[in-house]
Amino acid sequence: MTDTTEAVRDGRPRDAIELVLLHIWRDHLRNPALGVDDDYFTQGGTSLQAVRTLSEIRRRTGVSLPLPAMARAGSVTAMARLLRDGYADTPTPLVPIRPGKPGGPVVACVHPLGGSVLWYRHLADALPRGHTCVGLQARALDPRLSPDHTIGEMAAAYRAELARAYRPEQLVLVGYSFGGLVAYEMASRMAADGERPAAVVLLDTAVTRREQPPASRARLLWSLVNHNFGLDLSADDLATLSPDAMCARILDEAVARGVLPPGFGPDRLRRLVEIYPINAEAERVYRLPTYPWPLDLVRPREPRVDAESLEIWSEHCPAGVRVHRVPGSHLDLLAPSHAPAVAEVIAGLPSA
Repeated sequence: MTDTTEAVRDGRPRDAIELVLLHIWRDHLRNPALGVDDDYFTQGGTSLQAVRTLSEIRRRTGVSLPLPAMARAGSVTAMARLLRDGYADTPTPLVPIRPGKPGGPVVACVHPLGGSVLWYRHLADALPRGHTCVGLQARALDPRLSPDHTIGEMAAAYRAELARAYRPEQLVLVGYSFGGLVAYEMASRMAADGERPAAVVLLDTAVTRREQPPASRARLLWSLVNHNFGLDLSADDLATLSPDAMCARILDEAVARGVLPPGFGPDRLRRLVEIYPINAEAERVYRLPTYPWPLDLVRPREPRVDAESLEIWSEHCPAGVRVHRVPGSHLDLLAPSHAPAVAEVIAGLPSA
């Protein structure tokens, strides 16, 4: 078992706010190895740099903080606590992960089944510096927003958010697993309106012709607890608990292991748990439209995408499906050891 102290202090961001702040800290201090618990000033930050950092936080989150906030909350973890309970004036699913060259490619990463964009943190680090990277997280992760119940609703909402800030030809739409379906739907709707994104990249997104039964509670809990959080808990046992008892059990273990930050709270975890069945049902009933432009499919050595999926994607994309082989499996496709290969694929695309 991983030592609890090491898990809490491993330097990784644990939610979308920490992810954004960590990239700001690293850029301003020119230290790509900086962790979420490293202090801004002991790592070389100055008062003048802090002013610029607070300005960047305001630009990317919508919140104005006074200079003393940097002294009071000098680490990413501490600053995230100040921002976590309403860190943007206007609620939005758009998460600005890392800025790039103005007017350059924008890699827009759509959340997988669990709704979080944290899956893309290593991919964002590996992309060329000129590429802007943004995430699209499930709206219901913000308590001020209601959940989207269909892939069509998600695609419409996320597309509208991107359209406010970027031109269609800048966008490289990326989706891991379930997120690939949403990215594909966004691209199809753009095509129907005469717009064309720079590229559409599906990260091991499987489809099938077989009618699928609704996902069981135990299967969804396994995806959340074991796959998303990496916790060694029995999904079958959790499925027998009441919602409150189940959330308390998951939260205690996740905080102890450093997967979730202290103060995350049962209400936020409950929203995360509720997103899984909504998105699973949206995936189950979704039907692919036709997309008229080439599609890029990233397929690891141990893929979820099978021969049937490849055939279906080819049928719905008459301009062709370009398959890119990369190391890894479906579950670790975006891990630190494999994300650079995915980033290389994205950076090498003709339009990106």
